[in-house]
Amino acid sequence: MGTRWRNRLAAIAAVLFLTIGVNGVLAGLVDFGRYSGKPFIEATGIDRELGLFVQYLSFFELAPITFEEARKQIEVGREYIEWYKRTNDHAEKSDEEIRQMLAEEKEDNLRRYFEELNNLRADYNRYRERYAFHFVETGTGRVYTNLEAELETYGSEEKAQAEMLFVLRYPDRVDGRLSVYELPYVLPYREELVKAAAVRPVKQFGGWIGVPKSDAFMAQYEDYRRHRGYTFGMLGTGVVLLALLLVAVRFRQIRGVVLPEGGESAVQKIWRNTPVDVRVVLLLLTAIAAFNLHGEAILPYDRLDENDLAILIGATVWKLVVLIVVTAALAIQLRFAQRSLKEPESLGVAWQKSLAMRLYGIARDAFLNLRVGVQVTLVFLAMFGLGFATLPAFALFVQEQSILWVLPIPAVTAAILFYALRQAGYLNRLLAAARDHAVGRTVNDVPVKGRSVMAELADHWNKMRRSAEASRASEARSERFKTELITNVSHDLRTPLTSVISYVDLLKNPDLSEEERASYIAIIDQKSKRLKALIDDLFEATKMASGSVELNRERIDLAQLIEQALAESGAKDGATGIEFRVKLPKYPVIAFVDGQKMWRVFDNLISNIIRYSLEGTRAYIALERADGKAEIAFKNVAKYELGDNVDELLERFKRGDASRHTEGSGLGLAIAKSIVDLHGGTFELEVDGDLFKVKVLLPEA
Repeated sequence: MGTRWRNRLAAIAAVLFLTIGVNGVLAGLVDFGRYSGKPFIEATGIDRELGLFVQYLSFFELAPITFEEARKQIEVGREYIEWYKRTNDHAEKSDEEIRQMLAEEKEDNLRRYFEELNNLRADYNRYRERYAFHFVETGTGRVYTNLEAELETYGSEEKAQAEMLFVLRYPDRVDGRLSVYELPYVLPYREELVKAAAVRPVKQFGGWIGVPKSDAFMAQYEDYRRHRGYTFGMLGTGVVLLALLLVAVRFRQIRGVVLPEGGESAVQKIWRNTPVDVRVVLLLLTAIAAFNLHGEAILPYDRLDENDLAILIGATVWKLVVLIVVTAALAIQLRFAQRSLKEPESLGVAWQKSLAMRLYGIARDAFLNLRVGVQVTLVFLAMFGLGFATLPAFALFVQEQSILWVLPIPAVTAAILFYALRQAGYLNRLLAAARDHAVGRTVNDVPVKGRSVMAELADHWNKMRRSAEASRASEARSERFKTELITNVSHDLRTPLTSVISYVDLLKNPDLSEEERASYIAIIDQKSKRLKALIDDLFEATKMASGSVELNRERIDLAQLIEQALAESGAKDGATGIEFRVKLPKYPVIAFVDGQKMWRVFDNLISNIIRYSLEGTRAYIALERADGKAEIAFKNVAKYELGDNVDELLERFKRGDASRHTEGSGLGLAIAKSIVDLHGGTFELEVDGDLFKVKVLLPEA
């Protein structure tokens, strides 16, 4: 047998032991408190019968009140006569006649009362035959007993008393002698009897009431003893099984079988994701159900005498299965709860995720705008009131089945109210978000839950908000770049122009030597060309950005074009201080491009490498085919720190040299990207630390 099957059998045995053990202990304790733990006469209800018997015995035999004694207590007072006059039209009768008439009426009622007492006398006679008693009146010595036969058998009441199963003695240590001085509480109240009992002297008796060892009482006593034994057997069995289970867990024989110690099962994931208040309610309901079910034994003592064995087995097995399910559910929940206490999530965080807090949040959102919340609530109450008003007519229509239709109404009502408040909350959150957005505050997305109309509206609102914020951010960035562009252009144009003006002023000096004059003219020529190149680059970048450029496309070998750009830049001679490693394929890579403009792309990128690479490092240029496209990659180690925002490097007049001490115009990458875009290609930048990468993808011809 594999480990898996052994674990399953161990789990079944553990749950079975737990169920039977808990049932034995709880059902045994409940039965012990109700029956087995009480004395025989209390458990069987004999003490209550003895109490009634004492009351009946006091009235019917020890100190009876006769009709004549009670009749003497009949009184008709003046108040009664006046009341009778007010309520009856007997003005022609005198007060004496009315008194006589009322006395006769009371006497008739008293006679009927004594006739009704005969029914209670029947109960008394039954108790008299069932129990034994022997009383002696104090003072007179008169004997009251029903032991005539026993006295003949045993010879004395002491021996007869000794043969009783149970004896209630008078006097005892608590109540003293049996005193008869008032009307027994078991009799219906009658004013005349109360007065008769009050005027007669108090009678006291000494003696006893006994439970004889009759067949009926002995059978009841034997059943009581068997019941006690069965109860103690249940308790013992339950304790032993739970002890065995505890020992097995203690020595890790079954630990982790029902609930694995490592990992997390699907059921535990569901439990962990359930709100904490729902978990507590489920745990309490399961505990209450388990306690109530375990309050009765799996096989109650009362059913041991069941004649139909099949019914007994079926009922026992069914109850055992139900108890196993409920007990296992409770044990699993307790185990999950114990594990939850060890989780790092605090109780406060768990409570914030509870169902109660979610409902509170829905109600809070629904009344975030008080007018909306009140309107929704009033509409709901109006609809509910209208439906409730039609309920009686509906109940009459369905008659006896009406209760079945009424039962779901609270649940349906709660669901409708929940939905209405949730939609109102959605609307209020959208209103609040729109209000904040309108005044320029930062607004987060409104959560989208479900597929309702309000959820769809929230989704559209989120898209609109993100689009508006993206436009706002783009506008702010454009404004910033515009400011930087003006600043950079002004700086780059002013620098050579200032040099030209300065040297022109110097040339106006008539005392300059020819050598100095020639040097100044050369500098003016250099700065003028620099200024012209800068203006040309700016003009070309503007044309490229506007898209108003004509392309003279033809089939061009990109490998040759790269070789030409490298040769013209002087990169192959090694004079630039950068060691170029070029990897070109031996076969031609043909693309349908404007050769002059694509040469400009490669020239700009190579010039960018020469201008901004760290001296003494290597630069890599590679050309290859990839998925029907020509891929040209340029890599170099930057001289300056570039930062993380590579998109800014493609902006016009943006340089890797932030101090702008180099000769570049800051337009090279922008122009190169525009040319590649016009050809339908892709221009990608990537910065990895100081490693600068450019990848150009062009469709092959």
